[in-house]
Amino acid sequence: FYKKKFGYKKGDFPIAESYYQRAITLPLFPRMTDKEADRMIKTVKKVINFYKK
Repeated sequence: FYKKKFGYKKGDFPIAESYYQRAITLPLFPRMTDKEADRMIKTVKKVINFYKK
């Protein structure tokens, strides 16, 4: 969206681009139930444990 709207191109913001390649975004929203949050937490833990090996 921003690339198209403002004409940014790859390399204009190398630090932000580097961060973006390594970051994850977890779902979080006001109507998230405890059950949904618990499922997300369990899933994140599974992924972490998988890659610890």
